[in-house]
Amino acid sequence: MNDNPLSDLKDHLPSSVTRFNKSEYNDFLDNLFKSSTARYATFSFPIHSIDPLAYLEMCWKEDDFQYYWEKPNDEFAIAAGGEITSVTASGPNRFNGINNKVSTLGQQTAEFSTISHPYSGMFLLGGFSFFDQNNDDLWEDFPPASFYLPRWMIIKDGKFTLATFSIDVNAFSAAHELNNYITDQLDQLNATLEQKKSDGNTHQNGEASPTLLPKQESDYQKWTDSVIKAKELIRKNTFEKIVLARSIKVPKSTAIPPTQVVNSLRKQYTNCYNFLIHKPSGNTFLGSTPERLMSARNKLLLTEALAGSIGRGNTATEDAFLENKLSGNGKDQNEHNFVVQDIEERLEPFVKELSRNTTPEVKKLSNVQHLYTPIRAQLNEKSTILEVLGQLHPTPAVGGYPWEKAAPFIKDLEHFERGRYAGPIGWINSKGNMEFAVAIRSALCTKNHAHLFAGCGIVKDSDPATEWEETNLKLKPMLSALQYD
Repeated sequence: MNDNPLSDLKDHLPSSVTRFNKSEYNDFLDNLFKSSTARYATFSFPIHSIDPLAYLEMCWKEDDFQYYWEKPNDEFAIAAGGEITSVTASGPNRFNGINNKVSTLGQQTAEFSTISHPYSGMFLLGGFSFFDQNNDDLWEDFPPASFYLPRWMIIKDGKFTLATFSIDVNAFSAAHELNNYITDQLDQLNATLEQKKSDGNTHQNGEASPTLLPKQESDYQKWTDSVIKAKELIRKNTFEKIVLARSIKVPKSTAIPPTQVVNSLRKQYTNCYNFLIHKPSGNTFLGSTPERLMSARNKLLLTEALAGSIGRGNTATEDAFLENKLSGNGKDQNEHNFVVQDIEERLEPFVKELSRNTTPEVKKLSNVQHLYTPIRAQLNEKSTILEVLGQLHPTPAVGGYPWEKAAPFIKDLEHFERGRYAGPIGWINSKGNMEFAVAIRSALCTKNHAHLFAGCGIVKDSDPATEWEETNLKLKPMLSALQYD
């Protein structure tokens, strides 16, 4: 193989790449075009620190797939754009369907990295809808399960930042063509990093003026009737708990770009998962959720029970009073215990050991506080992480208890299609690491409107007016980020 066409890549690498073996790189490209199994390839390089959201904002393409994920307190963020390929599934077996397709895609993908790191290589970004089918045109851009291999990706892990480019091998006829593409991508990356140093402006539109929130389209009487019907079903022992949600639709100000909405959310909700999935149609699903569904590292699973809510106080004394009130409230403790018990029952067939605290903590967010129990488990050898994810969804915090008995009643009592609301959203990579949150405190932004969602758990002693106010409280983060103050 002629080495000359490939010898200049070192000149295009970010200066943060301190180790580059030209021979390994050339061999990788050579083998890539000889391989009968490699359909895709990824190239990962460490780069100088940049805010991934800023990079996404500078590279934003309205007519392309765009993605963002961040939990500021964990100092971890992902920005990505473009689509090399995707996997989709629907129906009752969609979690296993995605698992099989992810496994196949992994076998078809070769990985090159100048550094050994758990976040180098192939990432698939996406999520699942709440139900296994979508029956509303509003959600046609978001299949019941869909994951995307992005064209480019920036990952920030603490003080370490990594760039990954993905390619379809069939798009190139020879190694030198692919090498030229990679050098072009590195040049664009370096130019954007330099732009970040010299220009604080972005190519986004300016801030919009706050708009008055119009009258809510959700009907309070319908909500009251639904809660009363749910309590009657509980009284008849049909189920013990059901989660009912509301959807409101507000005119969307086109002057507020999605990245600005997420920036507002991540500054205020540093202990939440802030996310964005933008589709080429222009529709964007985004939000800031406090609830982790599951994460996995080396067969160690982390999940949590998050149920039972109360507001924050204006003073330290008032806040402590509300915290004590939440901890001592029988209704909230009952609701929380349903969630803990259900998660343990679902995990039992898939794990070797499980541990949790015996009493819940209180997780404080900027506008609300929740009862919270973290749960750790060790996956057994026979189970897969996506299989367990499918067993955990939906938790009683967003579904009901027992779920099988509550599920048939949700659509009838809610009067709208949940779509991706309260579904698992997140990422999985080729090394078996993954993180998924529950997509609550979220909104679907279309061309002219924003559709916002919020729900709460209904148990035997729930009061419709109190639950209505709880949903109003949960709608506030998204309303504020969308500048409906």
